[in-house]
Amino acid sequence: MSGGFARGRRMGVDVGLARVGVALSDPDGILATPLTTLRRDPQKGFDVKLLAGLVHEHDAVAVYVGLPRSLDGGENTSTAMARDYASALVRRLRAKGWAVPVRLIDERLSTVDAHRALLEAGVARRHHMDKVDQVAAATILQSAVDRGRATGAEPGTPVDPPVHHTATTAVPHNGGDPDAEPPAAAHRAAGPSGAEDAVPPPDRAREAPLTTTDPDGEHS
Repeated sequence: MSGGFARGRRMGVDVGLARVGVALSDPDGILATPLTTLRRDPQKGFDVKLLAGLVHEHDAVAVYVGLPRSLDGGENTSTAMARDYASALVRRLRAKGWAVPVRLIDERLSTVDAHRALLEAGVARRHHMDKVDQVAAATILQSAVDRGRATGAEPGTPVDPPVHHTATTAVPHNGGDPDAEPPAAAHRAAGPSGAEDAVPPPDRAREAPLTTTDPDGEHS
């Protein structure tokens, strides 16, 4: 296997409005199998926390999130939802210090294929809801690993969400400008040798944590 597509387990993710399907490959990237289904938690992001934990638990070397497009290749609300979810996962992984790449994989009929696979396996339609999301994730993952092994390169588009900064708050001693020199710097006292005493530079605005707030109150 080419160095561009290193050996290791990979994870596939199918994002839906109510559920998130998860699949896992073997270390050689030959077979993708359904793993689990997570219930969406858009308010607190608990499902993102669980997914990041699964990535770490299974020592995945990459995560592929399905990017649903319309049949003509255009984007829609489902496409935007998948992009946002992938970005949230990247932020969570970064916050935990887990450097696992997340990539978007074009998928248009994974759910249709998943329903067909379940029917062929003899699973009645009334039982599809519990399995269809993770089977769809396995379809996405199988397509990705097949492409990676064939080309020797990681498939899909990498996700690299922008860094968000906290808003600047007013600081009374320097007029609210965190980059301004504090008044003390303008009046440096001469030391015994006649040299001016050094005054430490002002604090800068800190970056906001790249993570969601866990429902259990944990912050990363």
